[in-house]
Amino acid sequence: MITTATKTSRTLQSSTANAAAATTTGATINLSTSLGMVVTAKITNGATGPTVGCDFVLQISRNGTDWAEFSRQTAGVDNNAAYKFIVELPAPVMYVRSIFTGNTGQGVTVEAFGHELTSINN
Repeated sequence: MITTATKTSRTLQSSTANAAAATTTGATINLSTSLGMVVTAKITNGATGPTVGCDFVLQISRNGTDWAEFSRQTAGVDNNAAYKFIVELPAPVMYVRSIFTGNTGQGVTVEAFGHELTSINN
């Protein structure tokens, strides 16, 4: 018998600007029927990098309302640099969302996408 996996691409945060001292909160993704997800995120600095790098934060929740920090990673401050991050979420996670925050001095461009393992069939 052949086993096949069904996978779904999910958007937590489409590419957008996160202004200096601002916070960008992505969409809430319901993973309650999922088998897990890998999230990839990218933070891109402009021609002048920020004074303090932008944080990429993944939060998880049991109900889509009460959030806890699962992962935090910080981009560097180099001019015109892109920083990529990968976080694997285990099957028990119910809800996830991304947050980008903490950059000072200059804005940055942010995005986050998920690779959801939707099902495994025999």
